[in-house]
Amino acid sequence: MTDVTIMHRPLTPSEAETLHQELKSTPNILGFTVRELLRMQDVQVAEDNGAFAGAALTFDLPLGWTEIAAVYVLPDFRGQGVGTKLLHAAWDRASGRDRHLYMLSRNTQVIEWMRRQGMTINGCTLMAPLAVQIWMPVYMASRHRWMESLRKSREIRKCPSMVQGIKKREAKKNIEA
Repeated sequence: MTDVTIMHRPLTPSEAETLHQELKSTPNILGFTVRELLRMQDVQVAEDNGAFAGAALTFDLPLGWTEIAAVYVLPDFRGQGVGTKLLHAAWDRASGRDRHLYMLSRNTQVIEWMRRQGMTINGCTLMAPLAVQIWMPVYMASRHRWMESLRKSREIRKCPSMVQGIKKREAKKNIEA
């Protein structure tokens, strides 16, 4: 294992450009423009001895929900536990703020991780929380994502179906003294 540190901070312009280009290579994430990446505030950044290794991007949605929207590890840093560290950092930040959690993935490793976290897994996005149903049309309204979905459509058709993971925060119990 390398010396990977995870920091909660915005991406630098160089990191945003790198991540934007890298996301174009995967059918699993439709991606974001560099401008969108630079505006994101809830980002977990992985660094290995100061080098950008990957990032986890989360969005706070209405009604107390947070979506872990993307986790990406650069090819040179894969297989070293960086993705797992990013997932845990994003999860811990959202849960520490008492948020419900939502994820959407077709990556088998991520789906297994979601199961281990106790998420309810299903393939019917019609069963997504209301907050996600409100957010998704806004997210997909981006010209960039429409163009990426068209460009990646052949490759996407070859991939396993997306599944969603849902984890509602536990209700706080009133403890009377």
